[in-house]
Amino acid sequence: MDNSQHIELLSKKISQNSDQQAFKELYLLYFDRLYKFAFSILHSSEFAEEAVNDVFLNIWQKRNRLKTIDNLSNYLYIATKNTSFNYLSKFRKERNTTLDEVLVRFEIDELTPETAFFTSEVRTEIEQAINQLPPKTKLVFQMAKVEGLKYKEIAEVLNISVNTIDNHIATAIKKLSVVLKNLSSEDTNLILFQLLMKFYKNKARINPV
Repeated sequence: MDNSQHIELLSKKISQNSDQQAFKELYLLYFDRLYKFAFSILHSSEFAEEAVNDVFLNIWQKRNRLKTIDNLSNYLYIATKNTSFNYLSKFRKERNTTLDEVLVRFEIDELTPETAFFTSEVRTEIEQAINQLPPKTKLVFQMAKVEGLKYKEIAEVLNISVNTIDNHIATAIKKLSVVLKNLSSEDTNLILFQLLMKFYKNKARINPV
């Protein structure tokens, strides 16, 4: 059974049987990923945790509706994004908050183990380079690189086109290569190669041969 089938089975158990064990498994499966996503927007451990818990509380309260959701994973990310924005709107006492207004935060500790062997100086340079990206570009980078989401999934979560995802990735790679130019060419080439390979794989999943 692949991951999507497993999620579908959990969803069915929760929706049809009010299965608390299945709900707990779904929660544990997604909490860390959704927490990191919420934290990148809210910059607060407390509020990020509250936002994700709000999402799951809503899932449980409206569990009978799960059968109408085609892609539960995307639904959870979209719900977490919207809930995080609602928190920001409350902080700012404004009616609406858009992604372009959000100061997305990225931490190098969230990056995949591929960079674990780099020195602290190199890791700091990477983190600073990523945090110089525009908010939406940074969030696309995080979702593709850290969360490992497909381009189509990211497009649905952020409500933008796959071509726009391509543009954000191109912008990220270009800006990172400029900022990282002070590193040794070997380090820079390795970092960019890893990024490009990950993004290529994600893009290839959109229209598999």
